[in-house]
Amino acid sequence: MTTPGITMLRAWPTSTLAVWAAARDARRCAPDDVLHTLYDFAQAHELDGIDESGISSALDRPDGLGHQAQGALALLDLLARNAHLAVRMPAPGDAQGLPPDPLTDSAMTAGEVLLIDPRPAGAEGPVDALALIARGTPERCRWSLTRSQTPISVDRLSADLPLGEFEYELRDAVGEAAQIIARLSGARASSPADLRDALAGMTQARRVNLPPHDNPRVDRVLASAAQIDAIVALAGTPSVGVTGTQHDLADERLRSLTALTRTARTAAINTCIVDYRRSHRS
Repeated sequence: MTTPGITMLRAWPTSTLAVWAAARDARRCAPDDVLHTLYDFAQAHELDGIDESGISSALDRPDGLGHQAQGALALLDLLARNAHLAVRMPAPGDAQGLPPDPLTDSAMTAGEVLLIDPRPAGAEGPVDALALIARGTPERCRWSLTRSQTPISVDRLSADLPLGEFEYELRDAVGEAAQIIARLSGARASSPADLRDALAGMTQARRVNLPPHDNPRVDRVLASAAQIDAIVALAGTPSVGVTGTQHDLADERLRSLTALTRTARTAAINTCIVDYRRSHRS
């Protein structure tokens, strides 16, 4: 496979890997499609923490990963067989159901985590879950694999609120975010065209690239979340001419909008994963 050129590290690598791996298991895409998607994030991928997490014993399968397994293929193998997958995007003050645990602190730093229930399909209830977190640069992405010190019901974390509720909230939030940035950017340092271009670029960088699926609501929720995130990020940049006082006045509401997009994006990704896995097992 030819590795595509990379100009920047895209957002949400962990969520993207989770949903593409689920699509691969459901035969909605080929393994090469997943690898190609991973190369949008980095030219090389390394999987760390296998020895420390006891991954071979945790999976308890004769064909489990060896201690030397690394890279994109190791990531696919890791996610191929397990009871449940769930994405969380925690932040300080909003752990999204994660327990007090070192992995929660790491997830907050990274902004997202993929939780894996490594038991065979059909298992339910709390488990010492595996946690996969990505960090890196466009040249090299390092995936750390750890195990929770507190049992987690991964199956319950994947059951987010109905997407219809989030879609309604996001529809209003997009307009509100646009009004906030319009008020903040009275003394613009850039032209309206430059701002539109900057917003378009930031929105694209925050989108989650999805494989083929059958739920258009997922697309709408993720698109709105990316747009709101981009507006909030743009409101804090010098290019819109925002003073510290102006930004502080809107900061509380901007934080609320960011929390909404995190929760909505989490629900959309988990909905897609559950749909794929349900179709695969039916």
